Amino acid sequence: MQKTILIVEDDDDLRNFLKKILAANNFKVAEAADGAEALEAVEKFFPDLVLLDFGLPKVSGETVCVKIKKDHPDIIVIALTEKSSGLDVVHGLQIGADDYISKPFVAEELIARIDTRFKTAASGQVEPKEKEQPAAEKIVLRESVVLIIIRLIFTEAIFGLSVFLTSILFSYLNPYLNAGSFSSLYFIVLITGLLINIGIVILITLKWNCEYTEVSREGVIKHSGILYRKEQKYACNFVEAAKLEQSLLGLLFNYGTIELYDPALKEQVYLLNIANPKKNSKTIQNIVSKEKNKPMPFIVQENKQE
Repeated sequence: MQKTILIVEDDDDLRNFLKKILAANNFKVAEAADGAEALEAVEKFFPDLVLLDFGLPKVSGETVCVKIKKDHPDIIVIALTEKSSGLDVVHGLQIGADDYISKPFVAEELIARIDTRFKTAASGQVEPKEKEQPAAEKIVLRESVVLIIIRLIFTEAIFGLSVFLTSILFSYLNPYLNAGSFSSLYFIVLITGLLINIGIVILITLKWNCEYTEVSREGVIKHSGILYRKEQKYACNFVEAAKLEQSLLGLLFNYGTIELYDPALKEQVYLLNIANPKKNSKTIQNIVSKEKNKPMPFIVQENKQE
């Protein structure tokens, strides 16, 4: 039976070159010039194999690879990349690619890789994988309670200082005021300050409760807003890089910032001031990483200034 191969490459000359090679070797060929077209072509042609360039416009090749392997795990994906370092190869395999070939390449090498993959799939052979341990499907992360307590202590200190300074001011003004007006004015100021203090405490508590981040296999969702709820979604369904940053207080009270990478937007995603960041970074990796039981490559940075 004739196999269908989808070529996903934004370089027109290279795409046409690949099309001629594959057609000459009796393959049925479909093509796409960017990531968005690739996802549509997969659903339209249901190819047996995808030759996927990782440097695509619109939707990145990494995101396309993850989407294909999630929705159609039987489709073989061979990554076409100009990057040939060990880390780039490992990264491509971690997010689901079955094989890779570095540009430039010769036609014979490409056809040999494709034939080998089809023979392996036909024989029912699968590459050995490590036994996966049960892992959490989702984790909810909030800002460290230590920071909330620090803010509440600071708020109460400001309130106490305000009451103290107010009492000194009114004792100074007492000779110029009659007893009745002095008492009522002092009571009004004290109650107003107390209400403001209570409002600030409630606001800090509500903000902590309403602002949190959910990390799942579908990606990262940041929730914010108290009255007007807002969700900001990121496609971090695998870990490309992570960095752990901790200030001096963070080291003392065990909180820090975890940095992930969004392959779709090609930007960093920061999980700010998370409690127990080392433990949570391992949990996050177990949820979003394609390769289990590998340490997350974070770097601890100490910053002595708050």
